[in-house]
Amino acid sequence: MSPLFFREITRNPWTFGLFLLPFLLALGFLGRGEGVGLVGLYSGLLLLLPPLVLALAVPLLASREEWAFLLGLPVGAFRGFGQGILGIFLGLGLPLMPGLLLGAGFLGLSGKAALWLLLSGLGLLAFWVGLAALLSALTLEEKRALGLGFGLFGLLNILYGPLVVALAVRLKDYPLEGLLTLALLLNPQEIHRVGLLASLKAPVLTGPMGYLVAERLGEVGPWLGFLYLAFSGLALALLGALVFARRDR
Repeated sequence: MSPLFFREITRNPWTFGLFLLPFLLALGFLGRGEGVGLVGLYSGLLLLLPPLVLALAVPLLASREEWAFLLGLPVGAFRGFGQGILGIFLGLGLPLMPGLLLGAGFLGLSGKAALWLLLSGLGLLAFWVGLAALLSALTLEEKRALGLGFGLFGLLNILYGPLVVALAVRLKDYPLEGLLTLALLLNPQEIHRVGLLASLKAPVLTGPMGYLVAERLGEVGPWLGFLYLAFSGLALALLGALVFARRDR
């Protein structure tokens, strides 16, 4: 099943956009220093990579008719859906990895910074492929899954920071710290970004979100942030496969 989905996703010409995306983003950070280039590229990927991943992955994973045919093959629903997710992740990662390395080379990043850019991009890809898989399994309808996906993208990647900061301000006089901590944990992408910034030894750049993360969760290193991001993607993918296996198709 993985080779089938890998072939389908790589045959889509829009998949090549994942190769060009890091390089195009790198043009805006040329000559601004390694730290700014690294975090700037990751922040740019936060805004541009998720919509592309959703648009490419959901039509393959949410097709009820296609799954009705594929599950006629000798493979279980959980295993088949999981293999489909893996095929899509590998198919999207194939152009993204050299694109990230090209962007790192264009900016003249050191080996360590280039490695962090590569890991950050793959972690972000895993998170959104996992989220696309879960939404597809829940709906098995392309338009609904895409609508929910783009709604979550807007919430997590555009509105999240202002909303959490506003929540912290509103709760400062109330003993509801657990709610704020939960709100911080709901977005692994932002925790990883804060970890990257902290690793650059420039805490002033972390902003109010970085302050809230440090205050509620303690020091978050880049490895901890990356592992949380990657594990979240894996957990979403496994949950999607479980939902798919248990639902009425």
